[in-house]
Amino acid sequence: MLDFIGGGISPSKFLVNISYNKINQKRAIELINLNDVFMKQLNFSENQIKTYFENNKDKYIEIYKSLKLLELNPKQIMGNDEFSDSFFKKIDEIDDLIFNGENLNYITQKFNLEKANSLTINEFGKDNNSKIITGISKALVKKILDLNETQPTALIEDNNKYYIAELRKTENIQKNINDEFVKNEIISDLNQKTKRKLTAEIVDKINKNNFNKFDFDKLSKNENVNIKKIYLKNLNDDKILKKEMVNQIYAFAEKKIIVISDIGFSKNYLIFIDKIENVTIDESSEEYQKYLDLTKSKIVSDLYNTYDNYLSSRYKIDINYQALDEIKNYFN
Repeated sequence: MLDFIGGGISPSKFLVNISYNKINQKRAIELINLNDVFMKQLNFSENQIKTYFENNKDKYIEIYKSLKLLELNPKQIMGNDEFSDSFFKKIDEIDDLIFNGENLNYITQKFNLEKANSLTINEFGKDNNSKIITGISKALVKKILDLNETQPTALIEDNNKYYIAELRKTENIQKNINDEFVKNEIISDLNQKTKRKLTAEIVDKINKNNFNKFDFDKLSKNENVNIKKIYLKNLNDDKILKKEMVNQIYAFAEKKIIVISDIGFSKNYLIFIDKIENVTIDESSEEYQKYLDLTKSKIVSDLYNTYDNYLSSRYKIDINYQALDEIKNYFN
């Protein structure tokens, strides 16, 4: 029924223009880089860094795995360099032995293999002296870190290579505050925390209507930060600002003041939407069909969602997850 109704929908030119304008309207904005405003408050003393470290020690603990690792290749198992069926049969045999609880020492003796390498490694592929361990891929590091005391020995395949890994010990080692990497990580955390706090204060003022264009200009003057004027051609204009930020700007009306940030709070801007230029599309335009289809798709989607919400509010729907899983497994 819904497909039948949706198939008969024909959006009016008015609705098509709404869709077109939403994407293609032009916006003149004024921008203050809040990172420049916050700069004075992002200089942290040694005491602040130490206090943050002491209060968040759990964040600066690294897991190290001590293990033995042996690469299996045709040369040491078969005496040649050929990846033959016989080699893979031996690999399967080793896998079966590990599954049955045999350890690395037993397998080494049974197949007369060379001695395994001993190493200690963390999630970054570094040893306990913070040196990168060469010859081990990130994927292999991840698989090594998945080893646990319950099943300490495993056959691991990585990039068409085979390894026997046997866990010896897992250690939680507290990082040292004097480590340059740790210190930089703390400063980064303090930067983000401070930026979030200061940004939240401005947003709170805006939401309470206590921050207007006069305050916008005053902030620029008091902090000696320039106001940059930007002209956005459409919703997809990401030449100056990231797409995610442009989307935020296009969600608000003319003369509004807003704060926009990227996901990691590395970039933060105070925006004044100075002017919006609405646009229309002519029916003779080559793009008209594109926006007609887009509008129709949105109406149909809204129709489905409305009907779905109606059913949800009127009836209690129980899902048979066992039957659903059986269907999923059938197609997998």
